Amino acid sequence: MAIALTATLAACSSDTPGTPLPEDTTTQATSTSRTSPRTTSKPAKPASPLADTDPCTLIPDTLKTQLKLVKERDSDTSSARGCVWDDTESDYTVGITIRNTQGIGEFDTSLGAATDITIGGRPAKLQRARGGACVIAVSVTDTARVDVTGVANSGHEQGCQIGTQVAEAVAAQLP
Repeated sequence: MAIALTATLAACSSDTPGTPLPEDTTTQATSTSRTSPRTTSKPAKPASPLADTDPCTLIPDTLKTQLKLVKERDSDTSSARGCVWDDTESDYTVGITIRNTQGIGEFDTSLGAATDITIGGRPAKLQRARGGACVIAVSVTDTARVDVTGVANSGHEQGCQIGTQVAEAVAAQLP
């Protein structure tokens, strides 16, 4: 009993107020279970190689001059960054839109069917949209693309001709 009392007193501290209790000398099994909840999240989409690209810089100056494109203006939306030009006679408009988080697999066909084409050696889609617009979506990655839109007063033919010409020039500059 003297040994048990000595062990009990050794477990007490003179600095701690209260009633001394004997130290538990039984061995407890240690647990290696996880105390924090396991998180299961989807991997983040990789950063777009177009994240720092300004759409207003994608048409070479020589092509702007050739097509007589002036009146450059931003046309950003909540899901894309864009830039639009009109020609000097106001016969057509050209737009470039960068989509950092949408590949051509996510191309919206609600305004018209899209045809698979190749632009600058890249997979692309061409859409003769309602309203006379011709949209060419050029693939950059599975999750990023650049859309070039040509809208001409004379209709789809000229809009697609100008849009394709601009898309070829833009594709040559893409990463």
